[in-house]
Amino acid sequence: MSAASPTKESIEEASVGVDHELASPTKPLQRPHWFRSTFFNITILGFCSFLAPGIWGAMSATGGGGQQSVSLVNAANSSTFCLMVVTGLLTPTLIRLTNVRIALSLGGVGYSVYAAGLYLHGKNGTEWLVVFGAVCCGISAGTFWATEGSIALAYPERAKQGFYLSYWLMYRVMGQFLGGAINLGLNANNDQAGSLSSNTYIVFIVLQCLGPFVALLISLPEQVQRKDGTPVLLQLQPTAWQEIKSMAKIIVTPNVLLLLPLIWQGTFSEALIGTYAASHFTVRSRALGSFLSAIVAALCNYIQGFFLDNQRTTINARGKGLFLTIYGMQIGWWIFAIIIMNRYEHTKPTLDWGQSEWNTGFALYIMLQIGFNLMYEYTYWIVGSSNQKSSEIVRLASIIRSVESAGQAVSYGINSTTLRLDAVAGINFGLLAIALPPAWLVVRKVGILEDGTKLVKFPIYAEDDEQREELAKSGVVDATDAKGATAANQ
Repeated sequence: MSAASPTKESIEEASVGVDHELASPTKPLQRPHWFRSTFFNITILGFCSFLAPGIWGAMSATGGGGQQSVSLVNAANSSTFCLMVVTGLLTPTLIRLTNVRIALSLGGVGYSVYAAGLYLHGKNGTEWLVVFGAVCCGISAGTFWATEGSIALAYPERAKQGFYLSYWLMYRVMGQFLGGAINLGLNANNDQAGSLSSNTYIVFIVLQCLGPFVALLISLPEQVQRKDGTPVLLQLQPTAWQEIKSMAKIIVTPNVLLLLPLIWQGTFSEALIGTYAASHFTVRSRALGSFLSAIVAALCNYIQGFFLDNQRTTINARGKGLFLTIYGMQIGWWIFAIIIMNRYEHTKPTLDWGQSEWNTGFALYIMLQIGFNLMYEYTYWIVGSSNQKSSEIVRLASIIRSVESAGQAVSYGINSTTLRLDAVAGINFGLLAIALPPAWLVVRKVGILEDGTKLVKFPIYAEDDEQREELAKSGVVDATDAKGATAANQ
């Protein structure tokens, strides 16, 4: 293909294979059909996230699934995440056998069964359906998590990756927002510890039953129409066995191995946050916490997404700056958490918003929720930024979700025991300390070429002739050098 004359301001770099570079499409771009646009598809993905893990998160945010029997629900959640480790790793194979639309739909089936188990347990004390629902949720949710992660990383234009990650995650926390609003409306007068109103779960069940049907509106990768004219290149191996072997290879690559502790630690705190809320707050205070933390988390995610897409600075500067900011705050918050939880181990309070001591405990809860959501978005960004090949996106998303699930399985297992919460907070702090040094080895090199050039925009990878031909049809041409227009010599 003929080469264009790129400038740093006007042409988007795109790496192809090892030695080939592409510039932005030169053909006039047609307006994407609204039904096939990136925005519509990420919106549908967001609604699916809202109806499945979002509502699940709403129950988790109120502590122990909103139940008084926190240990039972934590044990059930632990079994859920154990199953999700397996189904998450097998998701690329399932997508190979079906497609992302079917995989996403199947992944949303089990959530409503779990909510039904919590409903019956709150109404008449039935425990078997909680366990059965957790198993059903684990089998399906691993597939859902890995598939939605693949779509969130693969479908957006590279220049808007941060925005779309924030937009997608907004719907997830909006599940927590709506759940908190419903909980608050139904339990506003409940200033005691205990379980949520059983009517709350009827609303949750109805909403989660809609998820699998909404997922069927997702476009397949080849149908997506991006504003920049580039196609979605989501490549899988031709057979299921080859896909399994490819998955095994990518797990042992250096960048993935170095980031595994960070991925594990990122969601490890969820069980502790919910258990802390259930142990020390009244029902209406937990509902208020779920409601307000969702608003604050969504706002923080959007600010973070704006910074991640800000091309006034290099990718490397953005990555390192956010890493130091987010995890610096996390260190401070976990030290604060250990102090407060140690105090509560001795005083055993049940805090309501009318009490003076409520302010400190509630502030800690909000801080931990903000930290959880900021780390969640950053993890996806750094994994996607440090591993650019389109053929690896589904596998990377599956690895992220499986490692997250493994961490949460252990975390919920720990929180189902009688171990003190300040000790569990100490475990979280220790895991953070272990995760940061290896992760920094990846973060400090993100967005830097081998010759030391720092990029401003992300590359687009095409790894074979078929993908190169597909990009050429959209008007993409060879760039003149390996640096392209997005290189900033800093």
